Amino acid sequence: MNRFEDQVVLVTGSAGGIGKASALRMASEGARVVCVDLQSDSIEQTVREITDLGGVASSVCCDISEPKDVESLIAQAVETYGQIDSLCNIAGILHFHNTHELTLSEWQKILSVNLTGTFLMCQTALPHLLESSGNIVNMSSTAALAGHPWTAAYSASKGGILALTRTLAVEYGRQGVRANSVCPGSIKTAMHKQFVLPDGADESLLQRIMALDTFRGPEAAAAVVAFLASNDAAHVNGEEIRVDGGTLA
Repeated sequence: MNRFEDQVVLVTGSAGGIGKASALRMASEGARVVCVDLQSDSIEQTVREITDLGGVASSVCCDISEPKDVESLIAQAVETYGQIDSLCNIAGILHFHNTHELTLSEWQKILSVNLTGTFLMCQTALPHLLESSGNIVNMSSTAALAGHPWTAAYSASKGGILALTRTLAVEYGRQGVRANSVCPGSIKTAMHKQFVLPDGADESLLQRIMALDTFRGPEAAAAVVAFLASNDAAHVNGEEIRVDGGTLA
């Protein structure tokens, strides 16, 4: 398929996990991809993998929670490619804590990257997306849809992303810009490999957040990101799609 031929896609969090898988997937379908992350060596590796397969990509090291970094990133992307057709906000951080032990600085850090970073990217890219009649795909989580133990800050940030996405869908839908969310669960990424139960945690609560069959690779979520960013989803706006193996069915 060449669903993204002549289109420019910006993907945050593309150093690994769902972000990298999404960048590779859309590049394989013809997109020119701007790969964004704080891990410069890893995003360069993503770019090399794309170009080795005959695709077009560039990298930008950026802290999405910093307004000046985001402004510079968007300006650089437009200067390089002349447009932005799809913005895929996939960068995020996750830490597990007993809520009564979560510090304010840890709370603020998670919200600043996951929620504020997503807002800044959307706000800064929107003038260009309005020009291209483009679209936004934001990464939420099943943690935004049902109780998820030990993730108060993460769950709050992902719930905020759902609300933000619906707002953008309604506010800009008549102007030609779509906004949708993906809610993954039970996806194998480096983020989830770092999972350590907090002290005293009830392990039986893990059953509430497990897929019915098995964990899947990040490609499973990337396929939905690519669908929502493509014209195949031209009539999909303000939606959140679960990719969780039936966890919340």
